[in-house]
Amino acid sequence: MTQALLLRITVAATSAFVLFAAIFTLPFAALPMAYVGLAYGATQAALVAGVTLLITGIILGPPLAITLLIVFLLPTYILVRQALLSRAQVANEEDAPTFVFYPLRNLILLTLAVSALGTVVAFLTLGGTAGLPQSLANALMASAAISSTLSSVYQISSPEEFLHLANLMLIASFATWPLLVLGNAQAAQGILVKQGKNLRPANDYQTLSLPPSLALVFAGLLSLSLVTDGWVSTLAAALAAVVLAAYFLLGLAIIHAISRNWNGRVLILATLYFLLFVMAWVSIPVSLMGLLDARLDFRGLRKHPDKPSNSTGDKE
Repeated sequence: MTQALLLRITVAATSAFVLFAAIFTLPFAALPMAYVGLAYGATQAALVAGVTLLITGIILGPPLAITLLIVFLLPTYILVRQALLSRAQVANEEDAPTFVFYPLRNLILLTLAVSALGTVVAFLTLGGTAGLPQSLANALMASAAISSTLSSVYQISSPEEFLHLANLMLIASFATWPLLVLGNAQAAQGILVKQGKNLRPANDYQTLSLPPSLALVFAGLLSLSLVTDGWVSTLAAALAAVVLAAYFLLGLAIIHAISRNWNGRVLILATLYFLLFVMAWVSIPVSLMGLLDARLDFRGLRKHPDKPSNSTGDKE
């Protein structure tokens, strides 16, 4: 193992630990690992993950190290490994082979599957007999500092209100999970493309689409959440939110595609991302745009030429 490799892994692992330990930068904890993996390979990403776990376990303790592994490091490693898979294609024997990488759509679906599996496991193993939402609500009520803050700021005091808040927290948290994993990978890929160090070609969002069957899965999970109750209803809603996260990403891709020739595009996109950051409800219309794209084809609207006029003045 060369000195440069050791230095690279140490710096990336230390950066990942610092990002994870600091509260405000915690969502970016997997960014250094994704950067190293997409630039130098999945093996080096695994080494970064191992050193990060070692540092986290020694300083913060094994429970937080396991949390870091499950939430960030393991899903990111799976995503990086698949993203770097490719196969050679040769059009003619005289031509050099071209490489086709694992499709972006499949990467998104893979991340959804990992997040959905983790969501189900969390609900089945962490809730106990009371169920995960009720267990979280009980923990919120048991903390004097948290319960007093919620009572004074949001006027939340009854057990029913704490349970409702716990349900919302769980649904939002699991919906954010695939966005964090994919967001870190995309941020790392974007940086590497600008630096010219990327192993995988730049992603093309112009033609990104999701399978029509995914909309049926979303509708089924949403319906299940409405006809059931208790933690089963919350689980179905959380899984529906995980699926909706994919349509949120598709909606962003559509906005980037159709705004390519707009005047003031940078300002418009900056405003959109600022609104998404400060007002979570803005993500709903963006997700609906992605959900309706199969029917309305937003990106195709600007490609359709105007219908020819039937007036005599248009005839040659």
